[in-house]
Amino acid sequence: MSWLRLRTLHPRTFLLAFAAIGLMSAALVLPAAAEARVKLIRVSSSYPGDYATLTAAVSPARRCSIIVSYKSGPSHAQGLYSKTPRAGRVSWTWKVGTNTTRGRWTITVSCGSAGTLRTSFLVR
Repeated sequence: MSWLRLRTLHPRTFLLAFAAIGLMSAALVLPAAAEARVKLIRVSSSYPGDYATLTAAVSPARRCSIIVSYKSGPSHAQGLYSKTPRAGRVSWTWKVGTNTTRGRWTITVSCGSAGTLRTSFLVR
């Protein structure tokens, strides 16, 4: 449909046609974005006072950050700092505090344009 013909359409029809063109354009972009990903490989359960580990695959390699959220808020444990994946993988190991409440707690790994992973782990 030519631009000139679109301009002669009723305003609502024009907006619908314009929106449809925008949606088709967006659909063409999705496959490239679908290639970027952060995928969980492994997350361990833990006991208060022990260590927990999370490992993820990241493609393409982007600097990643991790947030472990407990009832009391985000963890400040050593080892929970930003990292760049090596050979397509990134891993963190941290000590679960001795006073950590038992339960399932959320973990968020953010890797820029590669995406975000949300998961959880169990403190027994």
